[in-house]
Amino acid sequence: MKELIDRVFLLNRATGRFEDADLYHGLDSTNLAHIEGRWRPLFELRRREAKASLQTLAEVNGEDAHWEWGKKALAALNDPFLFDFFVLECGGSTQAIMMTRKGGQDCFSRHPEHQRVPLIYVEFLATAPWNRPKLVAEPTYKGAGRALVGTAVSLSLEEEFGGRIGLHSLPGAEVFYRDAIGMTDLGADSEGVHKGLRYFELSSRDAATFLSVQH
Repeated sequence: MKELIDRVFLLNRATGRFEDADLYHGLDSTNLAHIEGRWRPLFELRRREAKASLQTLAEVNGEDAHWEWGKKALAALNDPFLFDFFVLECGGSTQAIMMTRKGGQDCFSRHPEHQRVPLIYVEFLATAPWNRPKLVAEPTYKGAGRALVGTAVSLSLEEEFGGRIGLHSLPGAEVFYRDAIGMTDLGADSEGVHKGLRYFELSSRDAATFLSVQH
């Protein structure tokens, strides 16, 4: 159900030192308890503060505050051949979580270098609220989101998809995927469940570059 698959390193912004973080395939009730008991109260506090100061959730990096990870986990458990969950733990808490899909209409490339070939689609990816610039004044860890993107690339390689991944980004995360990760912005969808969201892909070539930088 939940298996330790790797150990990565996150930068503790306060100490300037890297700390060991455990990467798991799957999740358990402890991770969901962290999200409900630790993530959600901070998200709710910032949501109220943003509303009072006439800021949008995008401006405070909290657009995903409403995501119900328990329901997402249940959907993944009901179809384990289609969905995968990954969680990153460090410092006694869940620092990031990701749900991926490896089949369906979203799992075919739109990239001009290799259209219609299969890829891993990142359904949802979130880092703990205390790690987010703009959401908190002094973020705790750096690198959690990047580590999970690398995990999606590794899954793509395991599935013989060439490292290709795709995702639809919330507006507040577009700069991260475009500039920090190096994904190709293929524009906003005009219809369907992702209407209005910009679609990003990491091509096989850019996946190789991403992994070389990671190591």
